[in-house]
Amino acid sequence: MSTENPVARRAAILIGNTTGTPEEIAAALDAAGMLQRPPTRITGAYPVWVRPTALGIAIDVHPLISAIVRELASHAVEKPEEVTEELVAIAEASGPERDALVLALLDRLGGTDAQYAAQDARRLAEALLSIVGPALPQQRNGRAA
Repeated sequence: MSTENPVARRAAILIGNTTGTPEEIAAALDAAGMLQRPPTRITGAYPVWVRPTALGIAIDVHPLISAIVRELASHAVEKPEEVTEELVAIAEASGPERDALVLALLDRLGGTDAQYAAQDARRLAEALLSIVGPALPQQRNGRAA
C-alpha cells in the first residue's frame, strides 16, 4: 500500500471541485498557489530572471556567469600557464586569502556588478515583493473611525 502524496491529494480535491475545464482547473490550482509562475525577466546588460520557489525565490543570473566564464576561457587561451597557476593558487588557498584571490580574478575578468536602469531596478524590486511580500505587514490605525 503506497502513501499518497499530500500535494497530489490536495490538487485532486481542487480539480474535483471544478467543472473540469482547463481554465477552471488552472484558476483553482493557481488560487491555491500550486502552479509555478513563469519567471519575471529583468532587462539590463546582464538580464536576470526571478521566480518563486517553495522556500522563497530563485534568481537566474546565467548571462553574468556566462560572460565571466567566456572571459576566463579567453584568458586561458592567451596565457594558459598564468591562468592555471592562478586557479591552482585559489584552490590551494582558504579563508580570506581565497576570497581575495577570487575577487582579484573576478575584477580582472570584468567584475560581478550587474547595473540596472532605475526602471529595471524598480521592476526587480516589484518582482521580489510580489513573491515574498513586504517585510512588515501594513500597520493598522489603532484609532476608531
